Amino acid sequence: KQWYQRRVAITAGGVGTAFVQLISSYHVIGKDYEPLFGLKAEAAMMRKLPTIRISFRLPEESNSTMYLLEVASPTGIVFTKSLVEGQLQLTDGGFSAITRYDIKEGGQRLHLYVDPATKLKEIEFNIPMDTKFEVTNRMPVQVSLIDYYNPSKRQTI
Repeated sequence: KQWYQRRVAITAGGVGTAFVQLISSYHVIGKDYEPLFGLKAEAAMMRKLPTIRISFRLPEESNSTMYLLEVASPTGIVFTKSLVEGQLQLTDGGFSAITRYDIKEGGQRLHLYVDPATKLKEIEFNIPMDTKFEVTNRMPVQVSLIDYYNPSKRQTI
């Protein structure tokens, strides 16, 4: 193994604001990693509503005290309080692992806070949404599961 050490010295004088960015990059070859949470998401319909079906697996051993599931909505579709709270009322299934939620950006983004102490380790649920306007050729959206207090542990699809 070769280790490279560099010394960086930054000096400044005068009055004002200085922004400094130091970037270290690396590349690991020939290593396959299993997706951290086995996160999967797909579009579906549920009671004539557009829905995102999400499934993931929480680690058996973890020091985490909270996970954040962040879901973006497709253009023309939004998350609503009534539809999310309707799902939270279900006591069976994946929504029982959710401790709280936030709807952000006018319904364009949903944050679900997942309790790692849940007895469920394989979690699956559907999130219904409300169509605001029709869009042709909708683009896929981003879904991320993040260890709330250790954001380097994340999976995004």
